[in-house]
Amino acid sequence: MEGGDWRNSIINQLQTRNKRETSSFQDIITFQSRLFDNVSTLKNENLQLTLLNERIRFSNTESVLSSGGGGSNERIQALEQKILSQQEELTSLHRRRGESSQQIINLNAKVHDLEKSLQAKDVTISENTALIASLRAEIQLYETNMAELQVLNQVLRDEHQALQIAFAAIEEKLRKTQDENRSLVERLIKYKAKDADKMNEENEHFLKSSNPTAFFINTFGRVSFGKRSDKVRKELEEAAREGGSRSSGSGGSIDEKIIDSMPYYATSLPTKVALRFDAHEGEVNAVKWSPTDRLLATGGADRKVKLWDVSKLGLVENKGTLVGSNAGVMSVDFDATGAYIVGASNDFASRVWTVGDQRLRVSEV
Repeated sequence: MEGGDWRNSIINQLQTRNKRETSSFQDIITFQSRLFDNVSTLKNENLQLTLLNERIRFSNTESVLSSGGGGSNERIQALEQKILSQQEELTSLHRRRGESSQQIINLNAKVHDLEKSLQAKDVTISENTALIASLRAEIQLYETNMAELQVLNQVLRDEHQALQIAFAAIEEKLRKTQDENRSLVERLIKYKAKDADKMNEENEHFLKSSNPTAFFINTFGRVSFGKRSDKVRKELEEAAREGGSRSSGSGGSIDEKIIDSMPYYATSLPTKVALRFDAHEGEVNAVKWSPTDRLLATGGADRKVKLWDVSKLGLVENKGTLVGSNAGVMSVDFDATGAYIVGASNDFASRVWTVGDQRLRVSEV
């Protein structure tokens, strides 16, 4: 409702309710009015009878004084009988009047209680009306918000659908790029293998033809020479003869002295497996020792970097898995303090994790 229509509606409802609640007492109210009228009439009649009674007494007194006879006694008795009946009727009317007054008092008390109840109901109606108006305003606000949320939800659904389509296209493009990258990596490996073979051939040719100090130790511990200059061969043979004339306790064998005098460093290859374990689900592309702890980091084709504790003899314990890479990890390395580890992957990105809490800190493309 708008304007003052709600006030008129409330007034009409209150009037209708008053009519409905007072209609049941209409008979009592009418009866009370009639009783008041009857009481007034009886009062007038009582007053007239009193006057009449006084007149009759006065006339009887005069008749007795004047006649002194017996006929007047009967008339007096008849008048007294009539007065007695009038008094009885007056008493009955007084009793009825008292009952009516008590009934009126009771009805007034009941009407007073009903008026109080009516006032309380009026206050309740006013409060409920205000509450209804507030609830309607709140409902209107909620409906407006719901409409806005529905529109926003539809927009988000459309955006989500568009993002799904774009994601599918990007994923397909990524798959093609990964396939192309894999093909390029395979080609690069082949080219590098060819370059390595070529470089090895060149090194062997250089060692055989132009390096005068190249040598190797045969299976019997003797020094064997390849194609070298005669001058170098003679110098080595003379050095061997001079060393043979000395005692065995003067500093070791000739071969050892020759090896010690050479400008090359000896390199030993591992011949025994100390530990063997499955690090990744697929190929292992990178391995790196921590500079501070007996901690080993591995990177694999499963896009993970794993940390392994090898401090216990013969046991390997997984200390954590670093995730976040979108492609196979090709290289890993620690910083100088061993607190950070970096991993480079096939998605052209490098990522840095903290070793302590194993959380990704930096991701750079």
